[in-house]
Amino acid sequence: MKVLPPAILFFEAVVIALAIPVAVAAAGRGAGAAWTLAALAVLLFLAAGMARRPSGVRAGWVLQAAVIAAGLIVPAMLALGLVFFAVWVVAVIYGTKADRFAARNKALVAAGEVPPGPSSAGVVDDLTSPHVDPPGDR
Repeated sequence: MKVLPPAILFFEAVVIALAIPVAVAAAGRGAGAAWTLAALAVLLFLAAGMARRPSGVRAGWVLQAAVIAAGLIVPAMLALGLVFFAVWVVAVIYGTKADRFAARNKALVAAGEVPPGPSSAGVVDDLTSPHVDPPGDR
């Protein structure tokens, strides 16, 4: 969860910030919509910085709901919110999976089952059995 969730929240904040002129000009919503979307973009930027911690991931879930709710202000935001929600779910799932693999590999290296170092990756195919390529097979 070190890379994917913060990246998703960062790019989502950029997209929300870029939607502000659309809300004002195209949708004709005015300054209230612009300030609401600006506040949402700032919260997403802040959550991107916190997303490596469990509290940041929880904030990300709340902000996903807020982005979907922004569809009440600008209808196009509903589609963007649903797309980013789907990407967020995938990022959290794969980020959690990557953390488990990294912890498993670290434990294997600490136990001496896999030699440390970048040339001996100690790749874990699944959570139950380690797979290490022999040095001659690279």
